[in-house]
Amino acid sequence: MKIIKIILKASAICIALFAVAGFLYYFKYVKPFKEKMAETMLVNFDMNLMVIHGGGGNSGILLLDSMVLVIDSKMDEAAIELHKTAKKIAEGKPIYLVNTHYHPDHVGGNYLFEGNTIIAGGNYSEMLWKQESGLNQLPTVWVKDSLIIETSTEKISIVNLPFAAHTESDLVVYLHNKRVLFTGDLVLNKQIPMLMGAAKPSAYLTAFDYLRNRFNLSTIVPGHGNIGSNKVFIDFKQYFLDMQEAKNNADQKDELIAKYDSWTQLPIFMSPQATIRKF
Repeated sequence: MKIIKIILKASAICIALFAVAGFLYYFKYVKPFKEKMAETMLVNFDMNLMVIHGGGGNSGILLLDSMVLVIDSKMDEAAIELHKTAKKIAEGKPIYLVNTHYHPDHVGGNYLFEGNTIIAGGNYSEMLWKQESGLNQLPTVWVKDSLIIETSTEKISIVNLPFAAHTESDLVVYLHNKRVLFTGDLVLNKQIPMLMGAAKPSAYLTAFDYLRNRFNLSTIVPGHGNIGSNKVFIDFKQYFLDMQEAKNNADQKDELIAKYDSWTQLPIFMSPQATIRKF
């Protein structure tokens, strides 16, 4: 009995320590990260294209002659505001929503678009989608390869990557006339990626080459972080190359990791060390 009491006491202490550690981690790292991610900023790219940073993943609203295209539906209050803005811009035109991938910060507002066409990557199953994003509005069109939308003012390529990189089925949206690429979380601007589930660093590197070879890139709208030039793409690729080198070269590891101290990250989950472990 005495041994059992000692074990129970030790277990209780361990649980309490884990609870305290989790509490401190949340308030030191997670809470500020969530608050920053909830902030939104509107950028008018031109008369017809609006980019809304934050509030979850970055989103776009593109006004076309016969429709409005929305890219990613955000989450929480930002999702509601995005939907209101899209409806106002549409003025009765049909709205098409593209989900770059199934993570809740990018599809949290899908329920607001019930009755509209919702496009997503075709390598997901309905069960997998529901497991990740909950009982949210499911896509109505599943793109296995690519979908081309042509209007009098723009040609749009909606392309499903032919391999898993960030998730099982990542879509990108390319506006040919504007030379703008919406990458979802395949590219981030000065933010360390969270590599969970199907995510593979080596596949990211393959994706970068695939996208560079397929599209004439000028402006990048990353999944998170500010809109930018081709340099956003180049810098994010270099991050993965550096982490690959850090994996293989212990002498350079600390120096390579330190290059990204200024990038947004979360210890353990969104960190250079976590990327290195996935290689």
